[in-house]
Amino acid sequence: MNRSPACADLGAYVLGGLDGPETDRFEEHLLGCEQCLSEIGSFQSVRDLLLPLVGQPLEPAVAGESRMPVAGPPGDDLLHELLRDVARERHRATWRTVAALTAAAALLVALPFVALWSGSGRPVAGGPVTSMPSPAAMLMMTGEQHTATEAVTGVTGTVGLEDKAWGTHVALQLSGVDGPLVCSLVAVSRSGEREPVTNWSVPSPGYGVAGHPDPLVVHGGTSLTRPQLDHFEVRAADGRRLVSVPV
Repeated sequence: MNRSPACADLGAYVLGGLDGPETDRFEEHLLGCEQCLSEIGSFQSVRDLLLPLVGQPLEPAVAGESRMPVAGPPGDDLLHELLRDVARERHRATWRTVAALTAAAALLVALPFVALWSGSGRPVAGGPVTSMPSPAAMLMMTGEQHTATEAVTGVTGTVGLEDKAWGTHVALQLSGVDGPLVCSLVAVSRSGEREPVTNWSVPSPGYGVAGHPDPLVVHGGTSLTRPQLDHFEVRAADGRRLVSVPV
Protein backbone atom coordinates (compact mmCIF):
# COMPACT_ATOMS: atom_id res chain seq x y z
CA MET A 1 0.00 0.00 0.00
CA ASN A 2 1.37 3.42 -0.97
CA ARG A 3 1.86 5.80 1.92
CA SER A 4 1.31 9.54 1.80
CA PRO A 5 4.19 11.75 3.01
CA ALA A 6 1.81 12.94 5.72
CA CYS A 7 1.78 9.42 7.19
CA ALA A 8 5.31 10.04 8.47
CA ASP A 9 3.82 12.41 11.09
CA LEU A 10 1.72 9.70 12.74
CA GLY A 11 4.22 8.99 15.53
CA ALA A 12 4.75 12.66 16.33
CA TYR A 13 0.98 13.19 16.32
CA VAL A 14 0.31 10.40 18.83
CA LEU A 15 3.13 11.67 21.09
CA GLY A 16 1.90 15.27 20.95
CA GLY A 17 4.91 16.49 19.00
CA LEU A 18 3.06 18.53 16.37
CA ASP A 19 2.24 22.21 16.78
CA GLY A 20 -1.25 23.60 16.24
CA PRO A 21 -1.21 24.07 12.43
CA GLU A 22 0.61 20.77 11.93
CA THR A 23 -1.94 19.00 14.09
CA ASP A 24 -4.85 20.48 12.13
CA ARG A 25 -3.30 19.39 8.84
CA PHE A 26 -2.64 15.89 10.11
CA GLU A 27 -6.17 15.48 11.47
CA GLU A 28 -7.53 16.43 8.04
CA HIS A 29 -5.24 13.77 6.57
CA LEU A 30 -6.36 11.25 9.21
CA LEU A 31 -10.02 11.62 8.20
CA GLY A 32 -9.32 10.02 4.84
CA CYS A 33 -6.31 7.76 5.49
CA GLU A 34 -7.22 4.17 6.35
CA GLN A 35 -3.49 3.32 6.65
CA CYS A 36 -2.95 5.77 9.51
CA LEU A 37 -6.22 4.78 11.18
CA SER A 38 -5.15 1.13 11.16
CA GLU A 39 -1.70 1.94 12.61
CA ILE A 40 -2.55 4.53 15.25
CA GLY A 41 -3.39 1.86 17.81
CA SER A 42 0.12 0.40 17.55
CA PHE A 43 1.68 3.79 18.16
CA GLN A 44 -0.56 4.35 21.18
CA SER A 45 0.38 0.93 22.59
CA VAL A 46 4.10 1.70 22.33
CA ARG A 47 3.52 5.10 23.91
CA ASP A 48 1.61 3.56 26.83
CA LEU A 49 4.42 1.04 27.40
CA LEU A 50 7.13 3.69 27.41
CA LEU A 51 5.49 6.38 29.51
CA PRO A 52 5.67 4.41 32.81
CA LEU A 53 9.44 4.05 32.29
CA VAL A 54 9.89 7.80 32.46
CA GLY A 55 7.51 8.32 35.36
CA GLN A 56 4.68 9.94 33.37
CA PRO A 57 1.73 7.51 33.34
CA LEU A 58 -1.21 8.51 31.17
CA GLU A 59 -4.70 8.85 32.55
CA PRO A 60 -7.81 8.27 30.44
CA ALA A 61 -8.97 11.36 28.57
CA VAL A 62 -12.24 11.33 30.54
CA ALA A 63 -12.95 9.19 33.61
CA GLY A 64 -14.47 5.91 32.54
CA GLU A 65 -13.63 6.34 28.85
CA SER A 66 -11.68 3.68 26.97
CA ARG A 67 -8.80 4.53 24.70
CA MET A 68 -8.96 1.25 22.76
CA PRO A 69 -7.53 1.70 19.25
CA VAL A 70 -9.73 1.34 16.18
CA ALA A 71 -8.66 -1.85 14.43
CA GLY A 72 -10.04 -1.07 10.99
CA PRO A 73 -11.85 1.63 8.99
CA PRO A 74 -14.45 3.01 11.45
CA GLY A 75 -17.82 4.52 10.82
CA ASP A 76 -18.37 8.26 11.12
CA ASP A 77 -19.30 8.14 14.82
CA LEU A 78 -16.28 6.04 15.76
CA LEU A 79 -14.03 8.22 13.64
CA HIS A 80 -15.11 11.41 15.36
CA GLU A 81 -14.77 9.77 18.78
CA LEU A 82 -11.25 8.64 17.87
CA LEU A 83 -10.29 12.14 16.80
CA ARG A 84 -11.67 13.64 20.01
CA ASP A 85 -9.69 11.15 22.13
CA VAL A 86 -6.46 11.77 20.25
CA ALA A 87 -6.94 15.53 20.44
CA ARG A 88 -7.33 15.35 24.21
CA GLU A 89 -4.15 13.26 24.45
CA ARG A 90 -2.33 15.83 22.32
CA HIS A 91 -3.23 18.68 24.66
CA ARG A 92 -1.81 16.79 27.66
CA ALA A 93 1.48 15.97 25.93
CA THR A 94 4.60 18.15 25.89
CA TRP A 95 7.89 18.18 24.04
CA ARG A 96 9.51 17.05 27.31
CA THR A 97 7.45 13.87 27.15
CA VAL A 98 8.48 13.29 23.54
CA ALA A 99 12.16 13.66 24.46
CA ALA A 100 11.78 11.33 27.44
CA LEU A 101 10.06 8.70 25.30
CA THR A 102 12.86 8.89 22.77
CA ALA A 103 15.43 8.32 25.52
CA ALA A 104 13.40 5.43 26.92
CA ALA A 105 13.14 3.81 23.51
CA ALA A 106 16.90 4.12 23.06
CA LEU A 107 17.39 2.52 26.46
CA LEU A 108 15.16 -0.41 25.54
CA VAL A 109 17.16 -1.01 22.39
CA ALA A 110 20.45 -0.84 24.31
CA LEU A 111 19.42 -3.08 27.22
CA PRO A 112 20.86 -6.32 25.75
CA PHE A 113 24.29 -4.66 25.67
CA VAL A 114 24.33 -3.11 29.15
CA ALA A 115 27.22 -4.35 31.27
CA LEU A 116 26.65 -7.11 33.77
CA TRP A 117 28.33 -7.21 37.16
CA SER A 118 30.46 -10.14 38.23
CA GLY A 119 30.87 -11.23 41.82
CA SER A 120 34.00 -9.11 42.05
CA GLY A 121 32.05 -5.96 41.17
CA ARG A 122 33.73 -5.58 37.78
CA PRO A 123 31.56 -4.94 34.70
CA VAL A 124 31.37 -7.71 32.12
CA ALA A 125 30.34 -6.57 28.63
CA GLY A 126 27.62 -8.25 26.65
CA GLY A 127 24.62 -10.43 27.35
CA PRO A 128 21.22 -9.57 28.76
CA VAL A 129 20.86 -7.82 32.09
CA THR A 130 20.04 -10.38 34.74
CA SER A 131 20.66 -8.67 38.09
CA MET A 132 21.98 -5.68 39.96
CA PRO A 133 25.42 -5.83 41.63
CA SER A 134 25.42 -8.02 44.74
CA PRO A 135 25.36 -6.34 48.18
CA ALA A 136 28.99 -7.41 48.66
CA ALA A 137 30.06 -5.86 45.34
CA MET A 138 28.13 -2.66 46.07
CA LEU A 139 29.77 -2.29 49.48
CA MET A 140 33.21 -2.88 47.96
CA MET A 141 32.52 0.04 45.60
CA THR A 142 30.92 2.45 48.08
CA GLY A 143 32.24 1.57 51.54
CA GLU A 144 35.32 2.67 53.48
CA GLN A 145 38.12 0.46 52.11
CA HIS A 146 41.29 -0.97 53.66
CA THR A 147 43.73 -3.37 51.95
CA ALA A 148 46.63 -5.51 53.12
CA THR A 149 48.79 -8.36 51.79
CA GLU A 150 50.19 -11.04 54.08
CA ALA A 151 53.90 -11.48 53.35
CA VAL A 152 54.02 -15.15 54.40
CA THR A 153 50.94 -16.43 52.54
CA GLY A 154 50.79 -13.94 49.67
CA VAL A 155 47.04 -13.52 50.26
CA THR A 156 45.59 -10.03 49.64
CA GLY A 157 42.44 -8.88 51.41
CA THR A 158 40.37 -5.72 51.04
CA VAL A 159 37.55 -4.91 53.44
CA GLY A 160 34.72 -2.47 52.77
CA LEU A 161 32.97 -1.00 55.81
CA GLU A 162 29.59 0.65 56.31
CA ASP A 163 28.24 1.99 59.61
CA LYS A 164 24.90 0.54 60.67
CA ALA A 165 22.66 1.10 63.67
CA TRP A 166 23.33 -2.51 64.69
CA GLY A 167 27.10 -2.41 64.18
CA THR A 168 29.15 -2.58 60.97
CA HIS A 169 28.34 -4.05 57.58
CA VAL A 170 31.52 -5.68 56.24
CA ALA A 171 32.49 -6.86 52.75
CA LEU A 172 35.68 -8.76 51.92
CA GLN A 173 37.50 -9.16 48.62
CA LEU A 174 40.11 -11.90 48.78
CA SER A 175 42.70 -13.01 46.22
CA GLY A 176 45.80 -15.18 46.12
CA VAL A 177 44.19 -17.95 48.16
CA ASP A 178 44.51 -21.57 47.00
CA GLY A 179 41.79 -24.20 47.45
CA PRO A 180 40.31 -26.41 48.59
CA LEU A 181 40.03 -24.63 51.91
CA VAL A 182 37.50 -23.50 54.51
CA CYS A 183 37.95 -19.92 55.75
CA SER A 184 36.38 -17.39 58.08
CA LEU A 185 36.50 -13.63 58.50
CA VAL A 186 36.90 -12.39 62.07
CA ALA A 187 36.48 -8.83 63.37
CA VAL A 188 38.87 -7.84 66.16
CA SER A 189 38.16 -4.85 68.42
CA ARG A 190 40.67 -2.44 69.93
CA SER A 191 40.19 -4.21 73.25
CA GLY A 192 40.89 -7.62 71.71
CA GLU A 193 37.30 -8.80 71.47
CA ARG A 194 36.77 -11.14 68.52
CA GLU A 195 33.56 -11.69 66.54
CA PRO A 196 32.98 -13.94 63.48
CA VAL A 197 31.70 -12.04 60.45
CA THR A 198 31.20 -14.82 57.90
CA ASN A 199 32.73 -18.07 56.63
CA TRP A 200 32.97 -19.86 53.29
CA SER A 201 34.70 -22.64 51.39
CA VAL A 202 37.36 -22.12 48.72
CA PRO A 203 37.08 -24.63 45.87
CA SER A 204 40.06 -25.73 43.81
CA PRO A 205 42.08 -24.03 42.39
CA GLY A 206 41.15 -20.99 44.54
CA TYR A 207 40.42 -17.29 44.10
CA GLY A 208 42.68 -14.76 42.43
CA VAL A 209 45.11 -17.47 41.35
CA ALA A 210 46.25 -19.04 38.08
CA GLY A 211 43.29 -20.78 36.48
CA HIS A 212 40.80 -18.69 38.44
CA PRO A 213 41.83 -15.01 38.40
CA ASP A 214 38.58 -13.61 39.84
CA PRO A 215 38.77 -12.75 43.55
CA LEU A 216 36.26 -13.91 46.13
CA VAL A 217 33.77 -11.29 47.38
CA VAL A 218 31.65 -12.02 50.47
CA HIS A 219 29.90 -9.91 53.09
CA GLY A 220 28.53 -10.14 56.61
CA GLY A 221 28.19 -8.10 59.75
CA THR A 222 29.54 -7.54 63.24
CA SER A 223 27.99 -5.91 66.31
CA LEU A 224 31.25 -4.00 66.80
CA THR A 225 30.87 -0.36 65.79
CA ARG A 226 33.32 1.33 63.45
CA PRO A 227 35.18 3.17 66.29
CA GLN A 228 35.58 -0.13 68.14
CA LEU A 229 37.19 -1.99 65.21
CA ASP A 230 40.95 -2.52 65.07
CA HIS A 231 41.49 -5.07 62.30
CA PHE A 232 40.05 -8.06 60.44
CA GLU A 233 41.61 -11.49 60.08
CA VAL A 234 41.01 -14.18 57.48
CA ARG A 235 41.80 -17.56 58.97
CA ALA A 236 41.72 -21.11 57.63
CA ALA A 237 39.78 -23.81 59.47
CA ASP A 238 43.05 -25.18 60.88
CA GLY A 239 43.76 -21.81 62.58
CA ARG A 240 46.32 -20.44 60.10
CA ARG A 241 46.08 -16.70 59.53
CA LEU A 242 45.88 -16.01 55.80
CA VAL A 243 45.78 -12.19 55.98
CA SER A 244 45.22 -9.44 58.54
CA VAL A 245 43.72 -6.10 57.44
CA PRO A 246 44.13 -3.13 59.81
CA VAL A 247 41.33 -0.56 59.77
